[in-house]
Amino acid sequence: GRCNESAQAPLTSSVVVVMVGFFLVPCLLVAASASGHFRDPLSSSHLPACEWCGGPPGGGRCNEKCEATKSHFKTSITAANGMMSPYWRAAGTTAGSVDSPEVHASVELAVLFHHGAERNGKDHLCYMHNSVCSYLGETYCRSKALVFAPQVYLASDNPMSDELFWDDEKEGGARWNWGANSTSSLSSSLSTFEVIDEMLLSLSNRTRFPGLRKVVVAGHSAGGQIIHRYALANRVHDRLIAAGLDVHYFPANPSSWTYLDGSRPVLPAKVDCSSFCRNATIAGETYDFAHAPSGGAVHCLSTYNNYGYGLHANLVPYMESVGVAAMLEQYRSRKVTYLSGSSDVCNERVEEHCYKSVCTIVDHDLDKSCEAYAQGWCRMERAHAFVQHIRRHYKDPGVHTLVSLDYVGHSGCAIVQASASQDALFGDHALYKIVV
Repeated sequence: GRCNESAQAPLTSSVVVVMVGFFLVPCLLVAASASGHFRDPLSSSHLPACEWCGGPPGGGRCNEKCEATKSHFKTSITAANGMMSPYWRAAGTTAGSVDSPEVHASVELAVLFHHGAERNGKDHLCYMHNSVCSYLGETYCRSKALVFAPQVYLASDNPMSDELFWDDEKEGGARWNWGANSTSSLSSSLSTFEVIDEMLLSLSNRTRFPGLRKVVVAGHSAGGQIIHRYALANRVHDRLIAAGLDVHYFPANPSSWTYLDGSRPVLPAKVDCSSFCRNATIAGETYDFAHAPSGGAVHCLSTYNNYGYGLHANLVPYMESVGVAAMLEQYRSRKVTYLSGSSDVCNERVEEHCYKSVCTIVDHDLDKSCEAYAQGWCRMERAHAFVQHIRRHYKDPGVHTLVSLDYVGHSGCAIVQASASQDALFGDHALYKIVV
């Protein structure tokens, strides 16, 4: 009642360097702060222990709402089984839709933003649409930017009769965020990777989108997982480049990564409340690597490098069709920027006793499998270690980019509306605001 969370103040961030003004902090000063349990030295000494893993509370600094429309994309299997792939797009724009037959000559930027495990595609559409509008301006985002969010449904989500869906992992289904095929209950199916393939190829139609210049392919959390693995494996990237499109991938805050070989960061066997995943330490850490799991992962020596934690075994059919050698060769040259929130450092299992008298830690379903622990104790550590891994693998310190976002936790909204993220996502498009 004493805190006004509705104002849309700018969400500022920096890469590694802390730039947090006082106006960002007041709504976080809850009663728990009196306990003295503070955990975010990189972002602000004023943040209570349990208030920063999830991003801005109440949406106070993050513009979460918009008018959205659900559309349906006809895939290569629609003719066979009548099923279409749903996706969300902003209402009230003139940028058209992914599969609209009309010519959209004004569109210069296309942005795909994939939801996470909650499968809230509409929300993610709004997060990204509002980010584009705030950075490039209302006129640009409503006429020159086509922002859309694929929607994955499980059978338990009660999709419409003509909407493609996936089998629930808890009932034996494979993981959609690892590129699994849609439900086996139909006569034909598609990988989630193939759905993205076909959507992006639709955008490469130069008759319909003659002015399209850049394609951003992004996702957060489980959406970050699918986009990371899609960047590694997809079969249409070269066709998009040949069509004159600049394609850039942005996986954000995934819970796990697909390592390119059997090496993993050397991690401490035990962590405690005072040393666990301190973001200021992680930001400057240089990891050693060994061809064996360590830390909390010493019991999965035979499985730690299986897909999707690695590429050793159990590849989904789409990845098998590409082949490991081809994936390793193509991933190096693709434009990939990893977005990592420096407040995404929570782990309920490790920290449940650290702040028991203060509050409950929420880690937003962090993957706590043995195979995931081989990559780090929290999402931020896993992201930083993975980027070092790929640079070691390719023996190239300049391959790909990591943007570490101060004061951003596990929030799909905050991760794309932080100023440093916007610079990475759209910075080279700012000049297009003046194009008539």
